Amino acid sequence: MSLIRTATGHVTSGCALLATIVSAGCLSANPLPDRMRTAQLTEGRLGSDLRLEDAWTEGYETPSEAWDGIAPLGIETAITVTLQNDPDLRLELARVAEARADLAQSSLPPNPVVGFGIGAAIDGGGGSPAMIEVMQQLTWLWTMSDRIDLQDERLSSTILSAARRTVDRATEVRTAFARALAARDLIEIETAYIGTTSGTFDLVSALAGVGEVPPVEVDRALIDHRSAEADRTNATRELRNRKLELLRLMGWPDRSTEWTLRGTLAGSQRVTVPDEDEAVQRALTVRLDIAASRRDIDAAEAEARLAGLSRIPEVGAGFGWKRYLSDRQILRPGMTISIPVLDDGYARVAKAAARLEAAHLALAIIEEDVVEEVRLNLNRWIQAREQVEAYDEGLVEAARTVVRRSERAFKAGSVNATELLLTQRRLITLERQLLMEQLTTDLAWIKLENAVGGSFELPLEAPVVQVERNR
Repeated sequence: MSLIRTATGHVTSGCALLATIVSAGCLSANPLPDRMRTAQLTEGRLGSDLRLEDAWTEGYETPSEAWDGIAPLGIETAITVTLQNDPDLRLELARVAEARADLAQSSLPPNPVVGFGIGAAIDGGGGSPAMIEVMQQLTWLWTMSDRIDLQDERLSSTILSAARRTVDRATEVRTAFARALAARDLIEIETAYIGTTSGTFDLVSALAGVGEVPPVEVDRALIDHRSAEADRTNATRELRNRKLELLRLMGWPDRSTEWTLRGTLAGSQRVTVPDEDEAVQRALTVRLDIAASRRDIDAAEAEARLAGLSRIPEVGAGFGWKRYLSDRQILRPGMTISIPVLDDGYARVAKAAARLEAAHLALAIIEEDVVEEVRLNLNRWIQAREQVEAYDEGLVEAARTVVRRSERAFKAGSVNATELLLTQRRLITLERQLLMEQLTTDLAWIKLENAVGGSFELPLEAPVVQVERNR
């Protein structure tokens, strides 16, 4: 019992000293501040006034109260429901929590190693030898700062990436909503065309009944009418497809599609054309993924510093107690030092240098991609807007005038039914094309706003992440 008490006393003293050191340096693994910072980075970039700090306090399984699944759905409501109920966004928050745990882990030293043993004399003599020792690796003392810096930068990058993914998700919802609006408007166009072809069919049938037009004209009018009905049926199904896509993005994939959309395609109604150079500069300044890439470079630099320290011998310190057969006891401090002759750390340094270069190249690639994305989508928006103006102010209105005149001329006997049907087909083709150009304008504007960081209204300053190091 005396042996056990003595050994226990030495181990307890050593562990108490080690626990005091560890408690002074351990960082918190609580991800809540990082989650709140992620939410703050998305402010003004989402197209919704929802406070994400409040929305993310509840699980994604809790249905949003912003919409009941029955009332007409607007774009802001769709984004709000997505931010609350989409599990994809919670996955990003889980990655933030994982990075926070890695930061907390980096502040912890390796566990001490305890060795002990007890023996018995085999030569018939008396006494019972015993030993106990505690060893602690000390290399972590001069590598801890760089290890913490490495995980700190990785956590910052993860927070910025999670915020960027949230902005991208809002953009995906806006895109899906615009496509759904176009599908809804196409049904209205097809319905109007059914009315036109129905009236033409009735008129041609009446004239054929009195012998003023040949029966084949009736067949042609009937084909156009039935074709219009088939197009509307297809457009109705397409609208449901778009609603199903939108519901999945919102985190409600199993909900009914028996609801209507509220809103219009408005991409071509924006009057001011952004300056290309200013838009590019804005994107390079405020984009979250560029800020994340810069933090990746900082992380790679910290990793390179760690790799350099790997060329320094690893050091450990220990303290031991030993009792001999003669019952003589000793306390024995000691140290261990690795000799870097087989693994001198050169390969680790080379690998870290390659990763640092890759991080710089990744930033350069992202910046070039961003420049292309901004310029391309700005040009596409201008191009589509010009097409909308051409179709809306010239072609479509002119085609409607021709159809009205052709209908009057047909009744007067000046043109035949074939010519009338051709003018009607031309009109519906132009109306469909106008709608597609309006959709293209909307999609290009949505992509342009996303390309410059989420909005043209953001302050022209780089996003900053300051990781909290609560202990």
